[in-house]
Amino acid sequence: MSASASSSSSSSTAAAARRRSRPVPPPTLADRTLGCFSNVAPNETLDRLIRFLSSWSGTDKALMLTQYGSKLIIPILTLQHAIRLRLAGNKGYHAYKGGSANARRLEKLSSLIGDARVLFRIWGVLPMIKWMIDIERHHPPTRPLHMIERIQGWSMLLYCPMEAVAYLSGHSILPVSTPNQNRLWLWSCRLWAVYVGLQLLHLVEDNRLLRLRARALERSRGHPTPAPGELQARGSGKGKTNLSEKTGAAGEEEEDVNDEQAVTRRLWDDLDERKQAIISQLWVNLGYLPLTIHW
Repeated sequence: MSASASSSSSSSTAAAARRRSRPVPPPTLADRTLGCFSNVAPNETLDRLIRFLSSWSGTDKALMLTQYGSKLIIPILTLQHAIRLRLAGNKGYHAYKGGSANARRLEKLSSLIGDARVLFRIWGVLPMIKWMIDIERHHPPTRPLHMIERIQGWSMLLYCPMEAVAYLSGHSILPVSTPNQNRLWLWSCRLWAVYVGLQLLHLVEDNRLLRLRARALERSRGHPTPAPGELQARGSGKGKTNLSEKTGAAGEEEEDVNDEQAVTRRLWDDLDERKQAIISQLWVNLGYLPLTIHW
């Protein structure tokens, strides 16, 4: 039994060796055509775009950019069409039973995206409920922030169902009269305006707390020592004769940086990142503000 087992194992090993030594056939036309993506390297930008569009917020931002971007392009296309007709000698009303074909297509796309965004927001009340539960169990750092977020949550709890009922009734799904639909649209827009206005106050309070944290950090730890790269950059402009001395000083400075300085630098970096996030949110809400006034 042992001899037969060893012979069978040796034969299988030999067969496997023959299969490995067999030359790989060249790729066929079907392999090159269907497997053309083997020539494409992994792309980090594509991965980030997929992660961004996989979230509800990212998809809504992409749709919003397309929707309002098309509204900026439509007047340009319409004006271009009118100028072309005038130059051709046609002085009639250019938009009657015609107009710019591209402008009409973009207008239909903008309307379709607007419907899709409202439809996607029908379930938006669910994360609002979760958010209100979280802020009652994990309070914001100050009472003004807590009250702002409470009012924001209640405004969204009323806004989402009002907008959903107005949208569905506008498509003859719910039996709501046209005057009541207009009232629902009006009050939903007002509730959204309340949220946007309170978010600006929220950012003001966030900035106040950030400044307090910065002053407290300055009093307790001070500012971190410059990094070795900064020391080299400062020394590079003072002549080539002192370059070696500055490099040696930078090396000694790097060795003298202790854990406390590393922690201090990390704390200041966190404050800088928070400051940039507040500025970014400020620009976003300032962009929402004219839309809110328009609605």
